[in-house]
Formats: sequence, C-alpha cells, structure tokens
Amino acid sequence: MGSNKYYRVLDCSTFLEFRLAVDNSLKLSNANFCKVRLCPMCSWRRSLKIFGQVSRVMDYVEENYNYKYIFLTLTVKNCYGEDLRDTLDLMTKAFNIMTRRKAFKQAVKGYFRSLEVTYDKDEFITDEMYLKKRDYYSKIGLKVGDKNPNFDKYHPHFHMILAVNDSYFTDTRYYLSQNNWTELWKSCLKVDYTPVVDIRRIKENKEKDFGKVVAETAKYTVKPEDFLIRDEEGNIKENLTDEVVRTLDRALHRKRLTAFGFIFKEVHKELNLDDTEEGDLINTDNEDLREDLTNIILRYQWNIGIKNYVLVEVIEDDIEK
Repeated sequence: MGSNKYYRVLDCSTFLEFRLAVDNSLKLSNANFCKVRLCPMCSWRRSLKIFGQVSRVMDYVEENYNYKYIFLTLTVKNCYGEDLRDTLDLMTKAFNIMTRRKAFKQAVKGYFRSLEVTYDKDEFITDEMYLKKRDYYSKIGLKVGDKNPNFDKYHPHFHMILAVNDSYFTDTRYYLSQNNWTELWKSCLKVDYTPVVDIRRIKENKEKDFGKVVAETAKYTVKPEDFLIRDEEGNIKENLTDEVVRTLDRALHRKRLTAFGFIFKEVHKELNLDDTEEGDLINTDNEDLREDLTNIILRYQWNIGIKNYVLVEVIEDDIEK
C-alpha cells in the first residue's frame, strides 16, 4: 500500500458528526472517510451500504414483479499472490461472457454480484478448518495437524443473488441444474478443471432467508482478520501482514467489486441510488433520517491517548424538519 493510502487510512474517521433526535438516537451526518479498499472502517461502511441498497432494490422488485430467487457462488482455483490480479481479470471477463450467454439471459431476470477474496494463513489444518471442510480433507486423505495444501493462497469468488421467473423451477426450457451452472461457468472461464459452483434456492420464507442472503453478498470483499496475520500470542507478524496487504492492494486496484444487472440495475437507477463503492459512505441507504430530528449536532474526535472518541463540540444547526 502506497504512502498516500497509508496516511489516508491513518486519518480515516478521526472525526464524526451525529444528528441527535428527540428520542436520543444518533444519525451519522458527517465524517472523514478515506475510501481506501482495505480500510476496516470504510469496508464496514461500504458493507452497510451494499446491504441497504440490495435490500431496497429487492424490496422494490418484490413489490412489482413475481420472481423467485437463487443464491449462486462461483469459484476458481486458489492462487498465489503473484497470480491474484490476473485471476480476478479472468473471473470478470468470464462473468461478462456468461451474462451474454443465451442460457443465462433466458433464465436470469436480474442479478447482484459481489466479490470476496479470502487468504489462507494457516500452515497446518486446524480443528476448525477440518470441521468446515471435512469432506474435502477426507477426500484427499488429510487430517487435523497435516500441512494445509492451500496455505499462503488466495481464494477469490463471486456471490450472486439471481431473480428468475416464477416458473423457472418447473420450466425445462429455462431451468439450469447444478451441473448446467458448473459447465456454463467452466465454459466461460475456459479452464481445464471443473470449478466449484454452489447454487441454492432462496426459500419461501423470504423475509428471513433474504436477510441471510443479502448479508452474505454484502460481506467485506476482504475481512481485516484475513490480512492481519498474528502469531500464537496474538501479536501481528508485520512482514507477512505487509506482504498480504501489498498483494491485495495491487490486485484490487481499480477493480469493480460489485455489480447490479438486468432488472436490478434498472431499479437501482430508478431509486436514484449512488455508487456502492465510490459513493457516499455517510449515508448507507439503510438508515432513514427521522422527521423528528432536532437541530443538535454532536461532534466527536478520535483521542489517540485514550484510544476512543470523545465529544468535543455541540452544534446547533438549522435543518428542515
């Protein structure tokens, strides 16, 4: 990460302003966010924004169209850091090809796509890793304590919410099975291996299931715990952490991490929502400004000594009720 980004992250969120409502609730109204991709604070705000926008788009679609919904995950082989940017280029190109394929256009009426990249920092297989991927490790004859075959590799993958016609699951002209989706993705990637593709129907209990699916697609592109590498005592390994940060920063530079498509893109435009990545991180599109706001603004500033925010000013401001 360049020095300019370093200082932007260092200064990020050092002041916050909140509007105080009559019920004593607070609404963020101003802040100095740096918008660096790997900044934990900005990643959190961006995740809230994605969650809010996808929720609003899907709510609108639910009210105006009779669609069913699918949760799709598209993966590629794990790669080392030097190959990560090229792998992301391959995935983006393959995805754009896929959206132009006849089978995809016939089946899918709208989509939201997000990118997630995880880094495997465990040199040996842990109990937790084994429980999550028991079938995988058993298949290749590995157990807890064995050397991790994916150590020091990156795992980029797409999460997608797809809207399909109400008849999709019963109409053989449009329905795509697990194998169909896998072969379609493999064909678009133009690779000689079979990528893992996970496809799940969003259940009829939509309110509960929607929340889980939207939260999954709105996750951080890279979680801070993935690039903050610690030793057994919990201390950060600075050299390894720096290398992972440099790799991710280079790979994600100017990359599009999210995308709305087809009817979702049209609704996003109709709702006049701003850009999920470069847009306003103060308004996350899931925090409504209450009508009973008072004209009080509370300004907080980060105090390095006590490592916390402190109230530094109370401001009276004229705003429209």
